[in-house]
Amino acid sequence: MKYFNLLIILLITHAVSAQSKEALQQQFDQQITEIAELAKNGQLHEAIRKGELAKSFAFENFKDSNRNQFNILNKLNFYYKFLNDYDNELATNIEIFKIRNDDLKKEQLTYTNSFKELSEYYLSFENPKAIIPTFKSADENILQQTEQAFQYRFEDERATFLENNILPFINLFHSFAYKTNYRYKSFNHIITNNALLVKGALLNSSKDIIKNLESLNDDIINKKIREYRNLKDFTTFQLSLNEKDRSNQLLTMQGRLIGLESELVLYHRRNFREDFTLKREWRRIQLKEKEIAIEFVRFNYFNEKWIDSTLYVAHLIKKHPNASLEVIPLFEEKQLQHIIKNTSTKGMDNSRGSKAHRINNTTTEDLYNLIIKPLEKHLEGIKTIYFSPDGMLHQIALAALKNTEDKLLTERFNLIQVNSSTSIKRDLKQPRSETALFIGGVDYSYNSDGKPMAKQSTLPGLRSRNSIRGENENWPYLKGTKDEIENLTTLFNLKGKTSNYLTSKAADEKAIKNLSGNSPNILHIATHGFFYENSSDSSTTKTNEYKSSSNPLLRSGLILAGADYAWQNGYNPYEKEDGILTALEISNLDLSQTDLVVLSACETGLGDIRGNEGVYGLQRAFKMAGANMILMSLWEVPDIETAEFMTSFYELWLENNAIRQAFNETQRKMNNLYPNNPDKWAAFVLIE
Repeated sequence: MKYFNLLIILLITHAVSAQSKEALQQQFDQQITEIAELAKNGQLHEAIRKGELAKSFAFENFKDSNRNQFNILNKLNFYYKFLNDYDNELATNIEIFKIRNDDLKKEQLTYTNSFKELSEYYLSFENPKAIIPTFKSADENILQQTEQAFQYRFEDERATFLENNILPFINLFHSFAYKTNYRYKSFNHIITNNALLVKGALLNSSKDIIKNLESLNDDIINKKIREYRNLKDFTTFQLSLNEKDRSNQLLTMQGRLIGLESELVLYHRRNFREDFTLKREWRRIQLKEKEIAIEFVRFNYFNEKWIDSTLYVAHLIKKHPNASLEVIPLFEEKQLQHIIKNTSTKGMDNSRGSKAHRINNTTTEDLYNLIIKPLEKHLEGIKTIYFSPDGMLHQIALAALKNTEDKLLTERFNLIQVNSSTSIKRDLKQPRSETALFIGGVDYSYNSDGKPMAKQSTLPGLRSRNSIRGENENWPYLKGTKDEIENLTTLFNLKGKTSNYLTSKAADEKAIKNLSGNSPNILHIATHGFFYENSSDSSTTKTNEYKSSSNPLLRSGLILAGADYAWQNGYNPYEKEDGILTALEISNLDLSQTDLVVLSACETGLGDIRGNEGVYGLQRAFKMAGANMILMSLWEVPDIETAEFMTSFYELWLENNAIRQAFNETQRKMNNLYPNNPDKWAAFVLIE
């Protein structure tokens, strides 16, 4: 069968005899040995001179392989870096990038051709069942190739590999199962395991690299991790600036960062080779009786060719009395978009242009019929629903969906949102609450003698980013946030907990960054949040990267003390920290000691939806930083009711030490207080 060689990466070799190749390789190896000896003896300039000659030799004689070119370029790059020769370091970085990009393009072409061959092979069969053995073999190869690729790459390259090379095959398998009405049970197991593998693969693997390496407590590795974090801080800050204001060393430092990532991946592979696996198995999900896991999955539909259609299905997993799996087709994404587009904004007039997707009584029923009704018969006798959203479902508050009997989903079930069903734990380890830091009552103005002043707004407001907010507008002060954090601090102190709060000018960006490596059990931030959708309108004049960057982690963030100046002017040249804490900056922090992050702000749960990796925004950033659980919002939330929600949640949690129960009971309590206003409470989601 011709397919079995489809996923093997082929190396094209030139017609050079083995004997002459060996001689050339020996000659080159001798040059490398001499260069290394010169460098060891401190003769760096001579090592560089001979290194440049060796580079010419490698490019002339090894055109069929990049290994030797990489070898000498990396040595030269290190020597130039040691001498602070930024120009030549950048030049070698550019050469390394070009070779690497050429390799990645060749790799992608191989996978593209393999997919074309497999899809043509599939379409040639009239009997669908006959293709299943080939699909199973292909799936095994995909898993092996993905695991191998992930061991040698960091997050950006892993994301590219997954999106360009692997997802087309996985979407093909989903399409086959959908087209055959999921009647082949053994194949349903494969697509479910694939869904579990893909969800969060990038988040978990990149986060674990640093965490695992730090556990080695190796001085050399720790030094490289510190350098990595410093370079990330530098490049993150530079990327937040307009291009004209960026340092001329940015490209050089980006090259160093990529080089360090490669080194860290290599260290990780050497030390954790046996522990690394991406394989997931739905049967191992830890469920109890009367519990169900709903793994929502979206995929692009392939039917002889790629169709302009994104489909959603639900993978339903139960454990008792026997492990069982059902895959239920749900809807097309266009149907969900239609409902959201017609969502009412009545009662939210103070939002001043927000584009958040809020809900009303009509849309809750429409959404229920679209998302939950097809699953109803499988929910009989269920008390607890674990659910992992995908795609646009990340923007839907399932708790507020109601059936024809006018009962909310949160009234009927205990709802628990997870990144992936694989993260479900039979016995949840409760978040620690011994130490807490509360941030609120932020003064967003910036005023210093001799400097242009951004005035503080006194307008009442929602805790919102205003997606059409102009650069000359200020962020309104949120009085309720100060009352909120003071009340919560008092509550925690009465319970014998160690807590503190930061407000006004002290609630600044530096204070949060200083928590890195020594963060509290609970980090509660009550302020404005922002998220800007990726704009495709290149003709629009854009004056700051928070609105126009291609990186969604720069288009999402939190507003802290003194932020008005940078928001108005693009950046603040008078301060190292400008008050705008982006998700990209958060992702580089070490918040591994924090069990719960509470973002008592607006739309902190939003972000770009990428592949099956979920939301690229604050949610992802805090997870990358190491936080365990996150409580955040899906749309603009009113100041007073938010404080009420938070107080109730903490009181219940500190009383019974059951965070899931406290969250669900708070939602029900708020629904009883505001039965016709889910806008006041349903925005908040607790993500494990």
